[in-house]
Amino acid sequence: MKLFGTDGIRGKFGVFPLDESTIRKLGAALSEIYSKDIKKFFIAHDGRLSHKIICEELLKGILSSHDFEIIFLGLHPTPSIPYILSEQTEKDSMGIQITASHNPYSDNGLKIFNSDGYKISFIDENKITQILESINDVNKKIDYSIFENESYTNDYTNYLSFFSKKYLDDSKKMHVAIDCANGALSDVIKSIRLPKNISLTVFSDKPNGKNINNNCGAVYPEYLSKVITQKNRNLCSSDHEWIDFGMTFDGDGDRAILISETGRIIDGDEILFILCSSGIKKTLVGTLMTNFGIRASLEKIGHTFIETDVGDKYVLEAILNNNAFMGSESSGHVIHTDACKIPTGDAMITLIKMIYILQSNEASVNEIYPKSLKIPSKLINIKTTNSKKFIENNHSKFKKVEELLSENGRILVRESGTQPMVRILIEHKSPDILKNAEKIVKSIL
Repeated sequence: MKLFGTDGIRGKFGVFPLDESTIRKLGAALSEIYSKDIKKFFIAHDGRLSHKIICEELLKGILSSHDFEIIFLGLHPTPSIPYILSEQTEKDSMGIQITASHNPYSDNGLKIFNSDGYKISFIDENKITQILESINDVNKKIDYSIFENESYTNDYTNYLSFFSKKYLDDSKKMHVAIDCANGALSDVIKSIRLPKNISLTVFSDKPNGKNINNNCGAVYPEYLSKVITQKNRNLCSSDHEWIDFGMTFDGDGDRAILISETGRIIDGDEILFILCSSGIKKTLVGTLMTNFGIRASLEKIGHTFIETDVGDKYVLEAILNNNAFMGSESSGHVIHTDACKIPTGDAMITLIKMIYILQSNEASVNEIYPKSLKIPSKLINIKTTNSKKFIENNHSKFKKVEELLSENGRILVRESGTQPMVRILIEHKSPDILKNAEKIVKSIL
């Protein structure tokens, strides 16, 4: 049984592993494993229609044989759970985020956090899977009212407000455009207290259950790019309506993509470079997908770059194992070690730090990052029902691409850990050679 992927449990709602029976059994497995040490579960969700049913079925399992205190955070970003758990004096709590992150609204999933605020280990994932397989079903009725606990949600927004006060000043007015992806940050962002000189114009902040990540957010940064380009086209930077930069979030608020004042789209690995381009030389973490141009640029200015597998869990693990300062994924995950008690990937922290960098340098995004440092690359996503078989059947084509790209480029073929697709990354210093390689890959289709 394949229950967990690279980032928790994820899939199409109503279909294994997101069918109601499996969700109930998951809750029962959690109850059985953690009942000795855990007394409370914090539960939050993103903007998907299916979150209520998932929560109800999950509770039927969790409360089927043991009593726990259930604390609902409501529509809240994933990073709020690690923060809240890390602040608990008594290590008797766990957290569950009901989310499918960047996936379409028809999908959903669960991210599970231990009492320290970290995602549960592979060992615990295997234990849960084994116990779940031994459970026939859970049919016990429970009586539990779902209502939001504002004290804990306020703790998180107060923390972000304090962090912004610590870093930001009132020296320069700044206007930032934000795209919330109709997701988990849609309400939270309105409660964060930024300095009065920082104004936000917020887009895609009205989740209706079906519009999460729909032509917006970190999976579709072109939307906010177009908004900023059209808005600034006939303005100068001194106009009060001028947008200094934009940031577009994913559905559960742990990823961010940067948009410059001219609409340039800047990914997570490039954000890592911008945030670490000055100051003390540090150890930084990226993934197999990190563009070779970014790696070389980080090493050129004295940083040590460590590569790990794709997935923010792996980036975090490499940060902890190597005492690294920061890590990132090109998709927009940036994990910070200096924001709270544990390293955390929080799109709002990325936003606050970006404002700080621009204030400190008294410069625009295009001035501090005038051109992309990435070598030409292309990411091709291919939907398939059997990723392993697809890769095996097209091995000869991939080998042909590898030979074409040779030592000045590369091809990386991997199964997605969050969606039923194969992701193919190709890179080469020459745009023409890259284009020929792309033709070979697309001929498979």
